[in-house]
Amino acid sequence: MFVFLLQTLYTIMQMNENPLLLFYQKEVSMLSGKWRKVSFLFIIIGLLVASPGWKTAAAAEEAAAATYQIVALGDSLTAGYEYGFDAKSVPYGYVEHVYEQALFQGLRAEYVNYGLLGLTSTGFSHLLGAVKDGKSVSVSDVQPSLKDPRATSIIGDTAKIGGSIRGADLIVMTIGGNDLLGVAAQITSTTTDEEKAQLLQASLTQYETGLTAGLQAVTSLAPKAKLVIADQYMPIPATITVGSLSFPLPPDAARLREFELQALSQLNEKLKTIVAAIKAEGIDISITEVSKPFVGKELEYTSISNSDVHPTRLGYAAMGHTYSTTIWNKYLNVRTRPANVPVSVVVRGKELPAASPATMKSNRTFVPMRDITNAIGAKLDWNKTTQTATVSYNKHTVAFTIGSSTILVDGVKKKLNSPAAYLQKNGKEQKTYLPLAVLSEELGLQVTYRSTLQAAFIN
Repeated sequence: MFVFLLQTLYTIMQMNENPLLLFYQKEVSMLSGKWRKVSFLFIIIGLLVASPGWKTAAAAEEAAAATYQIVALGDSLTAGYEYGFDAKSVPYGYVEHVYEQALFQGLRAEYVNYGLLGLTSTGFSHLLGAVKDGKSVSVSDVQPSLKDPRATSIIGDTAKIGGSIRGADLIVMTIGGNDLLGVAAQITSTTTDEEKAQLLQASLTQYETGLTAGLQAVTSLAPKAKLVIADQYMPIPATITVGSLSFPLPPDAARLREFELQALSQLNEKLKTIVAAIKAEGIDISITEVSKPFVGKELEYTSISNSDVHPTRLGYAAMGHTYSTTIWNKYLNVRTRPANVPVSVVVRGKELPAASPATMKSNRTFVPMRDITNAIGAKLDWNKTTQTATVSYNKHTVAFTIGSSTILVDGVKKKLNSPAAYLQKNGKEQKTYLPLAVLSEELGLQVTYRSTLQAAFIN
């Protein structure tokens, strides 16, 4: 990898076409062939995170309750693209981390992601302008060079994007990286420093114009939403470290890195100016400095060794951590589970006690009765004679009888779609275990399972 990276960086200034552009064109070209049905992938992501179980009347009734809506806008970083992605790849980018952190906050969260591969600030402004004006547009209207194979399906429904933004509580964004890639694409070994400066200034002017217009469109649609936008990180390392040895970049690569650092610095300063102006209008907008954790970890947090500037899974986790800290001043995770504990359960942002772990029966999660009712804040009545637990919460009552294949929901008998409640002896103590999804959904609570964390969230 070390030799390949050196060769890649060394050739950057010797090629008529910049490798940073070449990798992007190659990856998007590959994706356009494999992702012809990729829109279906993004449609089912929402289904993948939903817990198994029935759609109860209580759940449908509570769906209209205060849901924390997250909307993601921007480029491939928002889309969660990683080097080597194909049609079967499921993104786990910074947006997904932000969504999980919202669940940790005890929020009844949902999210939608409109990130587009290759989107520039100009394309961003064209798209959001059309959304604000309620106009239908084509991909070529937004950005003629846009090669994201999902672009037609996303851009073709500006009404949907507008509806999402209007209902948003939190809007997260990344934009600007492709503006700088556009500059890099025009630089060759014969480009003078003066010409580079002119190219950069033209790009920065476009960035300022495009981002300002795009953000104004967003804030006109969602003036009360919280907006968080990322700065831009440097993907090229200052030195190459192999074990205990460090090697300097080749001179041409070092000069390119220095130019890119200057470009990033100026772009990030533009971002600060734009955000300050919008904040002065009373908008809740912040910059999250995702660039900081990438310093010194470029090879670990990006795929630059493969001529790809996108974050790795670790890089996206670092971005998610930074976003979460900006939004909630914290980043949470579940406790380390013993090998015999299959899933963590988090209720209203608090994990159930380690002394009473969840269990699994027929791929359904079961939890100790008193722990879950205490965590929810529900009223519990236990009939020792009939071995029936009656749980009351939020105007709903659910009764489970040990070993019974039916339950009573608000006085109406229903057939269970999971194994029955059961008793389990732990030492001298005997505990009642209830099916988590059935209990939560019948009480009108949101149940979300995240396979990435092996955790079930009840909010």
